[in-house]
Amino acid sequence: MSEHNNNEEQHELEKIRLKKMKALMETQNQQKQMHERVHSITEKVVYVLRAVLAPDAFSYLEKIKTSEPMVYQAIYNELISSDVVANIDYLIAIINRQGGIPRRIPLDAIIHLVRKIKGIKGKIQVKKGDGKMMDLGSFLTK
Repeated sequence: MSEHNNNEEQHELEKIRLKKMKALMETQNQQKQMHERVHSITEKVVYVLRAVLAPDAFSYLEKIKTSEPMVYQAIYNELISSDVVANIDYLIAIINRQGGIPRRIPLDAIIHLVRKIKGIKGKIQVKKGDGKMMDLGSFLTK
């Protein structure tokens, strides 16, 4: 009789083990799918950026991505809204159908965004008669 109880207990333990294993596998599968979906969206966003930015602007943005990740993230947030991410497949379809974008965002616009994010204000430098450089405001007040 004790052997029968022992077999039942083993059977129940095996059922619990299988149930836990199945739950663990489902969780891993969901994480993998989420990772693939995020990776896919990232690739699609890069594709759209490559299409809408001038080649030099895109390469400059890629340099910013590696050298100054926080600035890149701010530019990314400025360029890529939640609407863009939500309609990314539609945007890609339009880009592919039209064969590209007629007017691309130039490098100057990206540089302007970088300067805006960093808080860099433009300065106009004036060369004085003695060869020294000074900003325009100081030159005009003298």
